[in-house]
Amino acid sequence: MSFDHLNTIYRSFDIRGKFPEEITPEEVEKIGKAIVVHFGAKKVAIGRDIRPSADILFDSLSKGLTSQGCDVIDLGLTTTPMTYFIGGSTDVDATVMITASHMPSEYNGLKITIEDSKPVSADVLQILKEIVGTHTFSSEKTTGSITTHALQDDWIANFKANHDLSETNYSIVIDPANMIGALDIATFKAFEPDITVHTIYNEFDHTCPNHEANPMKHDTLTDLGDEVVCQKATMGIAFDGDADRVGFVDENGIPVPSDIIGIILTKYIMAKYPKSTIVYDIRSTKALPELVESLGGTAIQEKVGHTFIRTTMREHDAVLGIELAGHFFFKESFFSEGGPLPAFMVMEVMKKEQKTLSELAAEAKVYFPSTEINSEISRKPEDIFAELRGVFSDADLRDKDGLSIHYSDWWCNIRPSANDPVMRMNLEADTQELMEEKRDQVLKIIRS
Repeated sequence: MSFDHLNTIYRSFDIRGKFPEEITPEEVEKIGKAIVVHFGAKKVAIGRDIRPSADILFDSLSKGLTSQGCDVIDLGLTTTPMTYFIGGSTDVDATVMITASHMPSEYNGLKITIEDSKPVSADVLQILKEIVGTHTFSSEKTTGSITTHALQDDWIANFKANHDLSETNYSIVIDPANMIGALDIATFKAFEPDITVHTIYNEFDHTCPNHEANPMKHDTLTDLGDEVVCQKATMGIAFDGDADRVGFVDENGIPVPSDIIGIILTKYIMAKYPKSTIVYDIRSTKALPELVESLGGTAIQEKVGHTFIRTTMREHDAVLGIELAGHFFFKESFFSEGGPLPAFMVMEVMKKEQKTLSELAAEAKVYFPSTEINSEISRKPEDIFAELRGVFSDADLRDKDGLSIHYSDWWCNIRPSANDPVMRMNLEADTQELMEEKRDQVLKIIRS
């Protein structure tokens, strides 16, 4: 079998493509069979978001799994973190979330975890790909069962048991961008009347008619910020397409970068778990590891990508992982994203310190970032890296995830996109003036 048409769907972190041109019901049925063959799975829980193809792919995946004797637990509509919760808190052998995250609704895909919600890495996805193309699957008549499980009550009860927002009188606005994150509105409402919950774009609509479900893009937070100001709310919370990424705006409607939120979470986590380990992605402010180390903890820098961060967290028993795209990972949520968990932690820090989100963010922002800047390139990445190495030969040069250039008063990371002729740059400096100077200097080289 030729895999040429499948190269785009077996990615570094998941399986994803256009439906039905790339990710087909037939392919997904075989993937279900391959999961049983490779992992020996006997019980798999499946959740899905609201995309039109979700039910079709659920039927195909279930058919593949049950045909090999595996039982299926149908979770129905769920967020991705809810499937991780099931994977870590029950006896299932694997979970699959049918979603394409923030991508348009004509796309769909599979996020697979095994054994206590461990993410399936790129090399394992390639093995599944090979099994799909080469394996002769069992034709025995042993057929697994399909049962349903509504998990939202357990999910909400877990939050109620672990968080205290009494006497806060906070007012929050939630924007799920018309996608599956609307399910977590009930999680916040469970804390009423201690908090007041307002919502925008909370009706399911897979076309995302109001804005893209991608809180990393701060322009998608504009309406949320406006509503926070209108309601005189305490903060705003936005979810991406499958609700595993979270974005924040403060009480003034201003977006708060994820690494700054990470610093606030670090305060919470390290007060609870002193001298613990925290993993952060290579784009994050250097104020983050400085804070961790000042509190007696260990900070580990990792490549961009949830699989890299989650794997490193498990290896070092880290309690928190931070990715600039809005992924926050927690040991207590099985080294995976906790859905609304970072929002509850931030509110608890606000309660403890009696400060607004903007005040906490101002304390955390020590340096001056460029934010991520994407540039279309006409040269090979290695040629750009070679020129950068020559210009900044006296710097501390690091090769993890592209090229990082470090000086005492500024640093940057430059890395190529995995899918497009684009170079991504993040730069930070001790002053606004130096940041702008070095930003322009590096961009000139990238774009030449």
